[in-house]
Amino acid sequence: MNCSNCGAPLVFIEHKDYFICEFCDSIYFPEENTDGVCITDNATKFDCPVCSKPLVEARINGSEVLSCEKCRGILINTASFVKNIELLRSRSTKPPVIPPPLNREQLERQIMCPQCNEKMDTHPYGGPGNIVIDNCVGCKVN
Repeated sequence: MNCSNCGAPLVFIEHKDYFICEFCDSIYFPEENTDGVCITDNATKFDCPVCSKPLVEARINGSEVLSCEKCRGILINTASFVKNIELLRSRSTKPPVIPPPLNREQLERQIMCPQCNEKMDTHPYGGPGNIVIDNCVGCKVN
């Protein structure tokens, strides 16, 4: 990502969730998309295991993740996943919504881990909802 002021490369400041231009000192705060993800536009060497588009660096509630801008998939390490679930639950002020039934066909998918290229485990998320997640035990990512 380049500075809109001078065109120099922006540097991401860890744990602050913003970019700074070391040339002109401009600061850029990426905005969250509708999923609460701040896309940093920094491409990675990994492709989305679902749609094969390049994953980009992103942040969710201060956690580093990889995100697919096409299918909106997220690759997050397990510890950060748990932290984010706990944070979202603590912020919730509305009563739980009864979700539609789980689409069991999603449990049949076979996704390869973009980091190690091993088959990921596919299973229903253990919390409320009808979400299917994939995780790689070796890489500790979801």
